[in-house]
Amino acid sequence: MNNISRTIAILGIATAFGGLTPAAYAVSTVNPSYPSSPTPATETDVQELFNRGVEKTERGDLQGAIEDFNGVVRLNPSFIEAYCNRGFVRAELGNYKAAIADFNSALRIDPHHADAYNKRGTVLAQRGDFSEALAQFNTALRYDANFADAYYNRGLAHSGLGNAKAAIADYDRAIQLQPEMAEAYGNRGTVRYQLGDKSGAIADLQQAARIFSAQGNVPAHHQALTFLQTIQQSPTAKPPVQP
Repeated sequence: MNNISRTIAILGIATAFGGLTPAAYAVSTVNPSYPSSPTPATETDVQELFNRGVEKTERGDLQGAIEDFNGVVRLNPSFIEAYCNRGFVRAELGNYKAAIADFNSALRIDPHHADAYNKRGTVLAQRGDFSEALAQFNTALRYDANFADAYYNRGLAHSGLGNAKAAIADYDRAIQLQPEMAEAYGNRGTVRYQLGDKSGAIADLQQAARIFSAQGNVPAHHQALTFLQTIQQSPTAKPPVQP
């Protein structure tokens, strides 16, 4: 029985220069092979409905995905991943209050569900509450010490709070766990540039651009190249900032 976990958020290169795209937080839609707490009479129907919601999410049919996840939780109110995925979709639509309510529902079912804490943290970070987001990512990592997305997201939260060295440490760990996480290279590169490490920033952004290109992610590849060119053309590295 396979679990399918796919990072949905892309780009994810934090702004080091004015006017560029803000950071995207890493969250995943999870497609388990069976419900968390299956209802025997409807297990197949529930799973098919859930899978359809995941497919609609990946196609960008967010309203359709919400309808399917609504159906899942009506049939099986204990299906944790349906709440998590519906919360993710609601956050994508800007309905942060409803998204957090979904993550809260998931955590009432399983208080140790690392992905629910991670997703709740991303919503809080998107609202600018980096301190509370940091607490959510810490909790996610307490329950899953090898959760690459949570390290990456905590790095973004540290960046938002001005904790540059802590951000780099989290990006380092995310890359160690998931070496092809281009977003982590991109963000680490921008933080290194802010700390005055121009050569390190260039190396990271080159790696981010390479991975984005290999993944066929054209917008993110172009953004990484834009950052890279800006840094390469700067006469000197920025003066170090306090971490």
